[in-house]
Amino acid sequence: MHAYFPGSGACPSTLEALIYEMPFGLVFRKALLWHDGEKYEFGNLQEIGRDPDKFGWNFRCSTKDGCRLEAAIDGAGTSIHRLPYVKTDCRGSFEVANNSLAKAVLRLERQGRLVETLETGTGAVLEMVGQ
Repeated sequence: MHAYFPGSGACPSTLEALIYEMPFGLVFRKALLWHDGEKYEFGNLQEIGRDPDKFGWNFRCSTKDGCRLEAAIDGAGTSIHRLPYVKTDCRGSFEVANNSLAKAVLRLERQGRLVETLETGTGAVLEMVGQ
């Protein structure tokens, strides 16, 4: 998923988050947030909920220095479309659902600062496999 938050300051904020299953049972889980001119790299990404029917995804993650992020992505609506993706070995394809006008709400906790909430009504993209 990707999200763009215009913000009230000079710099917008953006978030990219991914859970990707790799060969041999390995799973890549990572989120990157650019906010207030700083880059935050989140590991330990844990799904709170994933609903392919309502096309929603909720997760939480943290940085090594204690910054925490909780995200709720709502991809429901009329902008959902389904695309065939070709497998990397070219032996067929699989369907991916996509909403490029999704909603996103982030709750950002940083040490020594007030908790911030970032929201966008149509500035997020959610893609999901396995519906």
